[in-house]
Formats: sequence, structure tokens, C-alpha cells
Amino acid sequence: MSGVAAVRYTLANAAAVIAQVPAARIFAGNVPLNAAVPAIGISQVSGVERTTVSMAEASRFRTDRVQVTVYAATYATKVSILELVRTALSPVRGTVGSVDVDSILPDSEGPDIDDEEARVYERSRDFMVSWRT
Repeated sequence: MSGVAAVRYTLANAAAVIAQVPAARIFAGNVPLNAAVPAIGISQVSGVERTTVSMAEASRFRTDRVQVTVYAATYATKVSILELVRTALSPVRGTVGSVDVDSILPDSEGPDIDDEEARVYERSRDFMVSWRT
């Protein structure tokens, strides 16, 4: 499992989020090209495994930077969904799906990447997901 799986599970089970974005439109990985909006894509940006002297522990601690990207039909909808995502993911701790999560913490927010002609408004937010393998 991974930080992406933990974030997707959390969002797909957050009532406020799925009231705006159906769970079927919350994707681990890229959002398909012709997907209806609003939609959410979740991808890993980077990951760091905690190193120890022995590196022989049964489970290891790791931190993933996970990017959540919201696609919507209006600027206002994009902003409101991103806020619902932030709220749903802060704070999260414990077993999430099948992932042993130490914490999910908000990190940086990306720029607006809007295509008014195509009527797709996009912005991302990163989260630091610390979990055990």
C-alpha cells in the first residue's frame, strides 16, 4: 500500500467530499482524459524511507509527498472542493483502509492552472503522508 492509497481511501469515504465529487471520480493516479468534472487525481510526488542502522525491521516508517489535484467546471467550485479535501485530510491517523498511517499533514498548495476555453479549472495541494510499510 502507499500514501496515495491512504489519501484516496480517506477522500472516497469523506461525506463532504463525495457530496461534491463522486467516489468513482476520485482517482489514484491520473484523471482519465475525458473524465467528467469535478474530479480528483491523487499521485505520489516523492517518498522517503526512514533509514536505520540495521534496516532489518519487520515494518519501516516512510513519508510520501502526495499531490491531490482538483478539476472543476468553475473557479469557485475548484476552490471549495480543495478546501473540503484539506479538511478531510487533516488530521488523519490510524488504520486507513489497510495502511498504518502515522499522520497526513497539509503541505504546499499549487498554482491555478485554468483553461477557461475548455471550462476546466485545476489546482493541487500536497500532503505529507507518514506511514508504516
